[in-house]
Amino acid sequence: MTSAAVGIDIGGTKLLMVARPAGRDELLTRRADTGPGTTPEAVRTAVGRFLADHRLTPASLGVAVPGLVENGRVTVCDVLPGLTGWPGPAASGVPRVLVNDIRGALAEEAAGVDGTPTVAVLLCGTAVGSACLHEGRVLRGSRGWAGEIGYMPLPTPRGIRRLDDLAGGAALVRATGLEPAEIHSALAAGDSAVRAAVDAAGEALELAMATLVNSLNPGTLRTAGGTLGYPGYWDAALATAGAHALPQLWDACAVARIEDPETVVARGALRLAAAAADREPWVAQYL
Repeated sequence: MTSAAVGIDIGGTKLLMVARPAGRDELLTRRADTGPGTTPEAVRTAVGRFLADHRLTPASLGVAVPGLVENGRVTVCDVLPGLTGWPGPAASGVPRVLVNDIRGALAEEAAGVDGTPTVAVLLCGTAVGSACLHEGRVLRGSRGWAGEIGYMPLPTPRGIRRLDDLAGGAALVRATGLEPAEIHSALAAGDSAVRAAVDAAGEALELAMATLVNSLNPGTLRTAGGTLGYPGYWDAALATAGAHALPQLWDACAVARIEDPETVVARGALRLAAAAADREPWVAQYL
């Protein structure tokens, strides 16, 4: 068996597992499907198979979830309700962290950013979330849950709606009646109704981007998430975001998509767990 640092990203549609064996730079990866019925047992089984198939024993284990984490447990998880109350997988004797998925992405992205005191991350997958680091400190809020921008209320012709219900991947599936692969096919075929739905979702995300820039004045804003992969979605978001942000703040912010969006959360969870194993004190502010 080979010792390895392990990172797990549990998302609304996928479970991504990564491992960095001792003495090696490359990551081993595996993906499995998830959904609203995903249970802790299903996660435990998938992770166990991943480790066994690669003959790995975890030296540290980082687990990122799409929900609120408090005192080492998942407190709220709308995307995967079966994980509510879960303390994460058992890992006897192994340094382990359980972290919100956006915080995991922030830990990974902030490690590569120099020269700016404020870094924000905005992820748009099944739902939408954000996190921010200012002068080396995570902006946590009174209970450690700052960044739930997916709950931002927005006026629409159908009344007040949450950003999650307008911009997230689950919202697009509901709006179109199509699964993600079918949305891609419809866009490629020039379906005008699906095109309009994707553009509207991108414009809703643009409001979140402008809100973060206006309220936090970050020098760097990094974005990722499976929903950004729909052709035209990112263009719709970026094209009009500046129009709703204070020009001076927008011009001062470097806005870019994360270079390796598929693994950023898992890599962040791995980074946090490995640092916790080394007793790095900065890790606690992310948890």
